[in-house]
Amino acid sequence: MITALSIKVPKKKKGLRALADRFRRDRVEAEDKSAGGVTLRHVIYTGYSGELKLEKLNSAVGVERRRLLCSDRLIFPRQSGYRRFSSTAFSSRLCTNFALGVLKSSKNAANLRVAIYDPAAYCADYLFSVLECCADVTVVTSCFEPYFCVLDRALCELGATAMITKNRAELERSDLVIVPQPIAENIKLKDSAVLLAVSRPPKDIKCRAFYKYHFKMPNTFSKLKPDGLSEEYFCSALYTIGGQHQLGSILPLSAEGDCGVIGISELTS
Repeated sequence: MITALSIKVPKKKKGLRALADRFRRDRVEAEDKSAGGVTLRHVIYTGYSGELKLEKLNSAVGVERRRLLCSDRLIFPRQSGYRRFSSTAFSSRLCTNFALGVLKSSKNAANLRVAIYDPAAYCADYLFSVLECCADVTVVTSCFEPYFCVLDRALCELGATAMITKNRAELERSDLVIVPQPIAENIKLKDSAVLLAVSRPPKDIKCRAFYKYHFKMPNTFSKLKPDGLSEEYFCSALYTIGGQHQLGSILPLSAEGDCGVIGISELTS
């Protein structure tokens, strides 16, 4: 079960109608919909009081209060037990899939210097797919063990290997840098490099950086998505909570950054 929360605030009225609204109780409505093996409970809170009374939501939301889909403008009190759903797992797949699409489409992939910046070894298995396309690959990470396991497999099956290091300076020699998790610190890249990440990088990075991915959400789930939630955010919940792991194979149509929008063919030309 995935639970989404929408807040409706009626327009302010005048005169006697405004006075009448002051005495109206906030209303909670819940509707369950199913599609593609997923059930979504959409809870709509209509507030006349000017405040969100969480106790009115308890019965409709239940244990899902810990991972509610809702607007990022909605802030819950820390001790309330309510939490907005948030995950980068699906965004990470969009990023790595797009990068792999670029490598597979590039006629010059074998000569590209590629780096994966993955401090927590979040995407260690991804290295194998990159090594199928490229010979010069560097991984910058603080967790070596998961990557060593992938290297053993790559050496046996592909006859390929990669550099595994903690030294972030190695990123500066790369043509394509893939960052499958949000960037929390500054990294230095050469101006001609292309950065594919899951969040906006620090402003002092001068290379071409892309961090938002455009894709087509399957029609099966389009009728489930509440208004006001982005397709990426909703698909993230389907992928993470709803077990719709097939969404992890989506190849984005294009990538966007502060320098504009670009497709795979434009990056490989």
